[in-house]
Amino acid sequence: MLWLIIIIFAALIALMLYCISPSLRRHPNADLCKNLYAAHRGLHSLKGGIPENSLPAIKRAVDLGYAVEIDIHLTLDGKVVVFHDETLMRACGVNKRIKNTSYDELKEYELFDTKEHIPTLEQVLDVINGKTLLIIEFKCSDISHNKLCTAANKLLSNYNGKYIVQSFNPLAMLWYRKNRPDICRGQLSTDFFRQPKLNALKIAAALLMLNMISRPDFISYDIQYVNSFPRKICSFLGAIRAGWTITSSEQLKKISKSFDIYIFEGFLPEK
Repeated sequence: MLWLIIIIFAALIALMLYCISPSLRRHPNADLCKNLYAAHRGLHSLKGGIPENSLPAIKRAVDLGYAVEIDIHLTLDGKVVVFHDETLMRACGVNKRIKNTSYDELKEYELFDTKEHIPTLEQVLDVINGKTLLIIEFKCSDISHNKLCTAANKLLSNYNGKYIVQSFNPLAMLWYRKNRPDICRGQLSTDFFRQPKLNALKIAAALLMLNMISRPDFISYDIQYVNSFPRKICSFLGAIRAGWTITSSEQLKKISKSFDIYIFEGFLPEK
């Protein structure tokens, strides 16, 4: 009976390791991700009239020599735009979803009561122009991930700079795993156990069990939960470690040995 228990326990451990294991390869761009400081949605400052994910925020980060992290969505008419939320309410005061709005309509809205507008991915690529590394987060549902990945890849295939991709949605990273294995991909996650409306999918995501789908090169994790056991296991198994979002020099000092990529906002870290 004891041997049966040991065998079952060992099988469960093996299954867990199989599920949460990252990609076993060392990605060719892995060295680019060491001690990398990325401005979260660009170097934005509403006090300075520079909203998040805007062209001035992107340009400011590039000019100061930081990498840039952005978010992308697909509009109703198939344009890839740089924007964080699913709806326009927080940034533009409009109760509409990005996916249900055309780009021509989006151009009419101003970001956070400034004169800046929602840019396209193409515009952001023109601003960066290969001068720094770009981290692109794919914001998509299970239904829309294929369209967003395909549309973004069409633009990025003609881009002459370095970039890596990440998403909470493992299906988006599965698309990259199958179609663009040359691109370094990351699985975003956090401690969903501490969030409301916990379900089986969130439990699997928190435990990084969905890595079996995306087999990511890096794990992008909320720094509040730096001691997460699944994250540590993935690090031990060789995953590049990205942490978000660092908001002070004090925070950066505390977690500096736990990550390779530091996604920050609200201050300027020493590179």
